[in-house]
Amino acid sequence: MDKFLKVVGVIVVAWIALSLIGWIFGFIVKAVFWIAIIAGAVLLVSWIANKAKSSSSVGSGR
Repeated sequence: MDKFLKVVGVIVVAWIALSLIGWIFGFIVKAVFWIAIIAGAVLLVSWIANKAKSSSSVGSGR
């Protein structure tokens, strides 16, 4: 019975550890995804603003 409880204990600890690792990995992937989305939006807005700024200064003679 003692050996059985040790095996069950190891399985439970491994299950909890893998669940925790999966949760942390999933959180990191989601965080990186949202950071990439926000950075892409900022890059797009700055590119559009820079393009509008440069196209409006073309006719000014500079």
